[in-house]
Amino acid sequence: MFCVIQKIQKKKQDPYGTHKELQVTINNWSIGNNKPAVHYGYMYSDERYERPILDAYKISIHHSYREEGKVKKKQWVICTMGYYDFIDSWYGDHYSDRTLKEKLKEMGIEEDTFHELVHTKLEPLIKRIEQEFQQTEEYKVKKEQEAILAAHRTAEVAFEKEYGQDEYKYCYDVFGTLRNPAYLEELKVKKKMQEEYTRRSYEGSNKRNYNSYGSSSYYTASQSNYTDDEKKVLHEIYRMASKKFHPDVSGDDGSKMKFLTKLKEQWDL
Repeated sequence: MFCVIQKIQKKKQDPYGTHKELQVTINNWSIGNNKPAVHYGYMYSDERYERPILDAYKISIHHSYREEGKVKKKQWVICTMGYYDFIDSWYGDHYSDRTLKEKLKEMGIEEDTFHELVHTKLEPLIKRIEQEFQQTEEYKVKKEQEAILAAHRTAEVAFEKEYGQDEYKYCYDVFGTLRNPAYLEELKVKKKMQEEYTRRSYEGSNKRNYNSYGSSSYYTASQSNYTDDEKKVLHEIYRMASKKFHPDVSGDDGSKMKFLTKLKEQWDL
């Protein structure tokens, strides 16, 4: 029993070549939570690389045997794969498991034996096709796009670990270009305030209680122990945050600004 690879010709080109470009999408709608209306995504261009090679390969298993002194043959066609299918998929994607099991039963072999027969025959063909494809412009663009998307995902995970889920797309596009520096600065201020809140609450855990913003457990100005350099940073944080949280801007009931004012008194600014 042996595997046969028969080369044939398709009538039409493969229409699914690699997209020629990655493009930034600008999504202009608000989803609330005080986030910017604009965020950035990506899409592939409609234009694709042509795949002009029409070669295809029919994969089959053959069995020769003698019956009454005559040589007879049996053949089981497994699937047909186009030239570019070897770039984008595995031969196992081109047949159904149910059909294969039926044919294996007729052949009287185990599935491991079947894969060994096919793989041994296909391996040099696959290697040749891959080497040819790696010389094309399509391959180079495909690898570039994969690298861009991998870098994008890595940067997105790192950024959102730092500043919160779903925040990256409001600042950067898929190419890592900063699109909204103002919002990035807001996120940095917010993070500093959160870190400062946590640090000071631990330091003064026996003196302060942050269970409620309306409580009277904040330090008075006379109890502030910040250095002059720290106060300069806190003053900058207060200045930037007050622009964002002023009731005329945020549209709330003023509670955020009241809390910020209490922090200012606590910081002795």
